[in-house]
Order: sequence, then C-alpha cells, then structure tokens
Amino acid sequence: MKKILFFLCMTCALVACVSNPTYVEQEGATLKTIKVTVRANEWSYTQQGVEDQFNNNYFYAVVDMPEITKEVFNYGEVKAYAVFERNNTTYARKHLLPYVLHVEEPIATGNWLYFTETYDFTYGIGWAEFNFRTSDFAYEDNVNINPPAMDFDIVITYPQD
Repeated sequence: MKKILFFLCMTCALVACVSNPTYVEQEGATLKTIKVTVRANEWSYTQQGVEDQFNNNYFYAVVDMPEITKEVFNYGEVKAYAVFERNNTTYARKHLLPYVLHVEEPIATGNWLYFTETYDFTYGIGWAEFNFRTSDFAYEDNVNINPPAMDFDIVITYPQD
C-alpha cells in the first residue's frame, strides 16, 4: 500500500512540474529589424567560367550591414526572413531562412515542371548575404534566367550589457 501511495505522490509531483513550467525573463533585450530589398539586377552568380558551369552554382546578393558588429557576431543573434507580399494585408507572410519551397509550373507542352527553390542567409561582421538556388539548375543551361526582386527582413538581437 505504501508503494502505491508513494507512486501516486510521485506521479502527481511530476505532472505538476510538467504542467507548470518556469520561465526566466530577461529585461532590456534590444531588437532591430532591417528591411532589405534585393532587386533583380542585384543578384550575382557564382559561376566564374566555362569550367565550373555545372558546379552547383547559385545566386547571391551581399549587403553592407554595419549593424552586425563584432559584439553582435560573438554574443548576439541575427535572423533573416524572406518576405512575400509585404503590402498585401491578406497574403503578406514571412518565412525564416533557410526556406525551401516546392514548386510546380505548367510548361508550353502541357506538361508540368517540378523543382525546389531554396532561400538561404549567411552573415559576418559588417555584411550579410542572401542565397537563392533552384533544384533543377535551369539557370546553368539558360543564362537569361535570373531571380526576381525579393524582400527580406533581418532581425538583430543585441547582446545584454
């Protein structure tokens, strides 16, 4: 009987711990959101020459970001979001990067084209870089393919003093 009572008491204690979580609050966190637009003509391509035409190339856009200081790099946090239809209250949405989108498009022959788009982000002290690639690498066969203009938000959480 004592074992059953002990087991019931322990079960109640564990359930009470799980259903009543403890949160630690930090005061004074400083966040800054920076809106970035990469125009279609601002994307660069990683292919340097004929020899590396099929070397998993992708598009990238580098932006100066003086807000990412050495202190932010070492002790803060930087996140980026792809922003779609920012000005449309019904369809506006953000996706935390990296973001992977599976796409299907009809083509002239009546068939469908299937591929994946990947949006990614990397940063360093004083700069940020957005990356865009597609799984079919159609831009390696057709140099006229270029990513469209895209909007991004960079959110910086500054370290506490």
